[in-house]
Amino acid sequence: MVDAVLLVLREVLEAALILSLLLALSSKFQLNFRWSFFALAAGIVGSWLLAQYAYEIADAMDGTGQELLNAFLYCAVILSVIFLGLLILPLAFKSASNASMVSRKIAVNHHRLVYSLFIIIVGFSLAREGSEIWIYLSGYTHQPDKLSSALIGAAIGAGIGMSLGAITYYVFAFMSKKYFLPVFLVVITLLAGGLSMQIAKQLMQIGLLDSGAPLWDSSFLVNEHSWLGELLYALVGYDSRPAPIQGLFYLLTVAPILLACVWHAWRLRVIAHE
Repeated sequence: MVDAVLLVLREVLEAALILSLLLALSSKFQLNFRWSFFALAAGIVGSWLLAQYAYEIADAMDGTGQELLNAFLYCAVILSVIFLGLLILPLAFKSASNASMVSRKIAVNHHRLVYSLFIIIVGFSLAREGSEIWIYLSGYTHQPDKLSSALIGAAIGAGIGMSLGAITYYVFAFMSKKYFLPVFLVVITLLAGGLSMQIAKQLMQIGLLDSGAPLWDSSFLVNEHSWLGELLYALVGYDSRPAPIQGLFYLLTVAPILLACVWHAWRLRVIAHE
């Protein structure tokens, strides 16, 4: 049961956090929540299809199909997160009145683009994470004596993950507008960086990237399979023994938003001195 709790918690928590953050952003930008129904529907159907054809996918591309597909899904989510971050980043450097005006312009002029990014981010994340749960539980279909225990563990893990997601939503939804965007941008940047490390990990598993010696070993502090490790994995892609290439992927992912922040801060300072 404990294994089921941890596995499902790990998969549900990441998707729940992403959904909660985007729902909070929708609330702040006064966007319609209907996109979430399309994203959830696409994610659930996609997860079932990925699980249903898991063996065919795994055998494709000379046995590397599963890893390449996971890398593609991660990449699509990361690029969408970066694009979304760069789209809303200027608002963090404007006054409250100007930020409110610009946010309304984004909601009116770019709502289709924003909704599309939301659906890709949530739908693809849920499809990948959900397929792992389908596959895990399907392994117990021929073991009825263990199935009930696995289902109970899965329900507990899903409940914890969704509860943490709900808490995240309310924390961000009721956060002051002054702090909302900076904190939101930091969190989604860390999430994107963590996902990029998973891309590197998938490509290392099939030999497309060299793993090399780990940068460090922090398993003595936080085991990545512990409760805290699972939480950190969902938040920042925690890996107790990251390879150098994973660190490089992380830096390349967070760099666009960090550089954009530096550029906007420098521009604001120049304008202030004119």
